[in-house]
Amino acid sequence: MAVLAAVVAPAWSVFDVLLEPRVAAVFVTLRFACLVPMLVAVFLLWRRPVGRRRPELLAFLTLAVVQAEIAWMLPQVENLEFYLLGFTLAIYTSGCLLVARPLWTGLLVLSTWGALLLSLVTAPGPMPVRDLLATGIYLASASALGLIAHRQRYELAMREFRSRVRLEREEDRTKELLRRLERQSQEDALTGLANRRRWDSELVAACDSAREAGTPVAVVLVDLDHFKQVNDSFGHAGGDEALRQIAALLQERVRAGDLVARLGGDELALLLPGVDLERASAVAEDARLAATRLEPAGFPGMRLTLSLGVAVATGQQLVPQWLTSDADEQLYRAKATRNAVSAGPVLPGSGRGTADITAD
Repeated sequence: MAVLAAVVAPAWSVFDVLLEPRVAAVFVTLRFACLVPMLVAVFLLWRRPVGRRRPELLAFLTLAVVQAEIAWMLPQVENLEFYLLGFTLAIYTSGCLLVARPLWTGLLVLSTWGALLLSLVTAPGPMPVRDLLATGIYLASASALGLIAHRQRYELAMREFRSRVRLEREEDRTKELLRRLERQSQEDALTGLANRRRWDSELVAACDSAREAGTPVAVVLVDLDHFKQVNDSFGHAGGDEALRQIAALLQERVRAGDLVARLGGDELALLLPGVDLERASAVAEDARLAATRLEPAGFPGMRLTLSLGVAVATGQQLVPQWLTSDADEQLYRAKATRNAVSAGPVLPGSGRGTADITAD
């Protein structure tokens, strides 16, 4: 809008030359003198931070300069209607195009009336009543229409803005709800671990990736010893706390890319991509020892132990069913003594591994 004013206002000097040759020289000089502050405003709008912070103020000042120069000309012209057109055009432009609050069009209207009154007071001679009446009607009509248009446009824009904000908030809430549902669909509510659905999906993905890379995958199945007795002695609250304590213990002993899951009941599992049998057995043994040191708060006398079965496979032996079956077999052997770790590699198609049992 400021650029438009800076272009149109001096271009109007053509009308000065054609319609008002008597005062054309003075008018043209005034127009180009007023062009200087308008160009300064345009420069500030484009190149300076103040233009980004207060664009409406600079646009208002540009239009106010235009109104002031035309107001000074009105008492001196013979072809009043052409100058009244320019005089009201700025108000229409502000009301219909200015992207700001209606306050700025109101300020432009007030400054326009003020400039007109000042020009009438300082004019060399009185303005004919007919011209004065025409000026008042033109300006009053433009003021009313400009203010109404700006107010209506601003209210519509604000309604649209508020609707868009509400819609974006609803979209954000929907996305958050979907994220929660997705998390809940893959997360065990009691322990916060991955559930069976996520375990199955990530086990397949880990085996596929490791087969292509030629790296091992380790699975550790974990069973809480005598879990029924824990529930009988300390109630379900005690059993739930025991599971939460073991879940936290296991999570502390895995890497960022590993997975800890609750497969159901008191059976937990570790998925350790890229880990060989020695390292997986060490992780399992560390978890077993740490469990014996747990003392769940609020349940004095509760003692927890774990049985853990470890299986590792590489290459063509990396079949999720074989890996899980062998880890389950190792867990079965560990549970024969309880509070133990049993480990071995996958033997293709046999569902059996070579056992290495460690226990207190």
